[in-house]
Amino acid sequence: MKSIGRFLIVFALLCLPALAEDRDLTLFAGGQFPGKITVNEVTSGTTETIFHPIDSGLFGLRFGRGGILGHEETIAYASKFLDGNSKAVIMNGNMVVQAGLPVVKPYVTAGLGTIISWGSGISDVGTKFAVNYGGGLKIRPAGPVGIRIDARGYSAFGVYGQTLKIGEVTVGVLFAF
Repeated sequence: MKSIGRFLIVFALLCLPALAEDRDLTLFAGGQFPGKITVNEVTSGTTETIFHPIDSGLFGLRFGRGGILGHEETIAYASKFLDGNSKAVIMNGNMVVQAGLPVVKPYVTAGLGTIISWGSGISDVGTKFAVNYGGGLKIRPAGPVGIRIDARGYSAFGVYGQTLKIGEVTVGVLFAF
């Protein structure tokens, strides 16, 4: 719980500059597609591959600020993380570079964060440092409401001594203010 509390404090402090101009808030839902991790069973001498790609739904909130160069913070919840036996909260802060176009804004993003999982069995990997990278489109045809389409890759470090790769695709409702 200390890790969550510390991250939320840093998250709130990073959000303070976002109270300025060119802000957006996205409520999103999507899916995650984890890679594979191989674990060696010392007692039996066998090798087992865990975290087979299983579609896992998630939903969350992204809060961003900036014109061509900006930042965003994300908090998301996955109800069936990795193999379906665990849940996770994903929090990260990213730099965003987006086109300064009025209606369709393609963007790229990269940042740092943490994945906090809990549950039962081998999919309960605890709190892990992660980097993420990706891009997408912000579409605002008229007014302050639009659509955001996003695709990201995550690399979570120290999962059974390996790096776990996770793909994520989301679609959300974008509110600009």
